[in-house]
Amino acid sequence: MHPIHADAVCGVLRSAFAEAPHTRGFTQLTGRFAVETMHHPLSDFSRLVRTEILTRGHGLRLLADRGVMTDPRSRTLPGDVRARQVHLRVTDAPLPDLALLGAELGLVRTVSPDGRLQILLARREATAALLQFQQVLWGHAEGLTSARDVRELHLDEIQRQVLQMLGSGMKDDTAARQMNVSVRTYRRHVAAILKSLDVSTRFEAGIRAAEYGLVSAT
Repeated sequence: MHPIHADAVCGVLRSAFAEAPHTRGFTQLTGRFAVETMHHPLSDFSRLVRTEILTRGHGLRLLADRGVMTDPRSRTLPGDVRARQVHLRVTDAPLPDLALLGAELGLVRTVSPDGRLQILLARREATAALLQFQQVLWGHAEGLTSARDVRELHLDEIQRQVLQMLGSGMKDDTAARQMNVSVRTYRRHVAAILKSLDVSTRFEAGIRAAEYGLVSAT
């Protein structure tokens, strides 16, 4: 990780989108980043969320303190919170301030030893660790909205088996042997699952499957 200036957050995120304009996935905002999105619709950061994230087909996950939802300002964006691609959860536990753009980039808001606000930029392995941490927080939070009804997913029994195989981290050839199908057929099922869950990677499929209760969240 390395520090960046707080005013540079939006620029960093825009650059990340410019580098991978066709990438679709989850953007996850936790703590103050989520509060900023819900409570300050005219801020640069909130505008970026709507113009660079939601309009490009990314799913948005907001994790905030339960007290935020008692604030009258949280009712100013009912359409956004209920949008198909937005998921919102709340928790009573202390939350870090995280902004995660898929598995590519992470921002952590913290305080330096001398008491100043600073933003740390994470990439690659550091981002993967933050994603795991955020998923634990998400799994223990309470959901307020659901992006889609699980009944809309249309996963057949074979695809549900494949989903469990994906969740176990099993290699394709091993999973195919256990299911008594070819690797090519197994990968066709994987592709169908990604399409049904509206994600582009297996990692994102695991997140969304856990969110819908199709696999256990860990």
